[in-house]
Amino acid sequence: MSIMNLKVIEQSESGLITRFVNQDTGYTFSREHVIDQINNGNPNYARYHTVTNPNGTVYVRSNADGSKNNNIE
Repeated sequence: MSIMNLKVIEQSESGLITRFVNQDTGYTFSREHVIDQINNGNPNYARYHTVTNPNGTVYVRSNADGSKNNNIE
């Protein structure tokens, strides 16, 4: 597998991303799965990182690289 190219496909009413799709394969992943893979250092998720807000909510973010073409939408 190669580096993921994720896109948001589902959000909660509050706007929290809950589901992603790998745009290259069509496979879908839960927010929890993506967070676990990033935090476990899976190289397929090297394009992303997590951010934890003070209230404990964890978010997935694209790594800054100066391009908007590969940001999570």
